[in-house]
Amino acid sequence: MKYWSCCKRKTSDFNSFMSQGGCTQGKHMWTKATAANQVVPCRHDWHQTGGQVIITVYAKNSDPELSYVEANSSVLNIHILFEREKEFEHTVNLWGVIDVSKSQMSMTPAKIEITMKKAEPILWARLELPPPQPEKNEPAPDSNDEDD
Repeated sequence: MKYWSCCKRKTSDFNSFMSQGGCTQGKHMWTKATAANQVVPCRHDWHQTGGQVIITVYAKNSDPELSYVEANSSVLNIHILFEREKEFEHTVNLWGVIDVSKSQMSMTPAKIEITMKKAEPILWARLELPPPQPEKNEPAPDSNDEDD
């Protein structure tokens, strides 16, 4: 007899066994839970060398199948699912320009490391550009002033 230990639906035919619907509690749950993950902050830091910027995100037990990093030359989007129900999202408007084709990401059980190749080997003053400041409208000169 073949059966999943979590739900004990038994069958003697292997094809029937493999086509069983997923259960709601065990290892052979075929569909992901629809409940939203808890969006949480996550400790992260960065450092740079002459030609690289490295961002480290400390997210234990991250899921490599559901986590991703997207980048273009000036914006980095980080999306990490970890510890089964936690989610970290962060968008970085980079201080400088990177070469996406020579950048990479690595995941270990304790952290995610994003290594970005700088387009130019210059020192970045910070990781992110400051947000744009709204333009201040200066009042027009008072037209009622007349020269005597």
